[in-house]
Amino acid sequence: MFIASLAVVLAPVSIPVAQNGAKHKLADVKARFEDLAAKDDRAACLELWKENPELVLRTIDADLEGSLKVIESSKEPDMKKVAAMHARAIWGAQLASEATANPIVLDYAASFVGWNKDQQSLFRAGQAIYKRAMDAYQKGDFKTSLEAGRECVDRASALGDWWGAAMGYEAMGLSMQSSSDFDNALVAYSRARLLNHDLGLATSEYNNLRAMIDMCYTTERWTRGSQAINQALDMARKQGNKDSETEFVERRAKFEAKGNVNGTPDAPRKAGK
Repeated sequence: MFIASLAVVLAPVSIPVAQNGAKHKLADVKARFEDLAAKDDRAACLELWKENPELVLRTIDADLEGSLKVIESSKEPDMKKVAAMHARAIWGAQLASEATANPIVLDYAASFVGWNKDQQSLFRAGQAIYKRAMDAYQKGDFKTSLEAGRECVDRASALGDWWGAAMGYEAMGLSMQSSSDFDNALVAYSRARLLNHDLGLATSEYNNLRAMIDMCYTTERWTRGSQAINQALDMARKQGNKDSETEFVERRAKFEAKGNVNGTPDAPRKAGK
C-alpha cells in the first residue's frame, strides 16, 4: 500500500531510524536493484537487501504499484511491461525472503501480482478507506475512523496486502486511544508493530512501539512496557540517537518503579483505571 502513513500524528516523536535523504536513497537502491535483476545477480541483490532492510519493501513495491498504474493508465496497457515489472518484483521478493528468513514480503508481492481486475479495484478501494479513516481521525470523528480502519484491515488482509493491514491497525489504534479504549488500542498497535517488523519498515515499527509503551503505562502493564522500552532503546542506540536514548532510560525507570511498587508480574488494574 504505497501511500503515506499518518500514524505519526499520534505524537511528536524523534524517530531514531536514519532517513538518509529518503527519496534519494530509495532512488539509488531502486536503480541498483533494477541493474542486478537485469543481470540475475542474486548474490549482489542479497547484499543490497541486507544493507538496506527498510528499503526492500519500498523498492519492490515501486514495481508493483508501477505495474498497476500502467494497467490503469490505458485501455490497452503494455502488458509486456507489466509482466516484466511483475517478474522483477517476484525475483526481488524471493531474495528478500532468503535474506530475512521471513516470507511476508514474498507473500505480499505474490498476492499483488496475482490480483485480477476486481481485486485490483478492491486494493484501490482499500487505500481510499484508509484515507477516510485518517481524515475522520483528524476531524475528531473517532467512531467513523475506527470503523474505516477496521474495514481497511479486513480488506487488506483478504488481499494479502500486509502493508495496508498494518496501516489499518495503526488507524484503529489511534481511534481507540482517542476514545480511551486503551486495552484494544494496545492490541491494534501491537499487531501493526508485528507486521511492520516483518515487512522491514523500521520507522513504522518504532512509532508503533512508542504507542505501545504509552498504552502499557496507561493500562499498568509494567513488565511488558519495560521490555518494549528496551526494544525501542536498542533501536535508538543503533542509530546513535542520544535524545531518544535519554528519554527511554528515564521512562524505563518509571516503569520499573511502578512494577516494584505493584509487584511482579504486572498487578491487576483497579476498577476504572
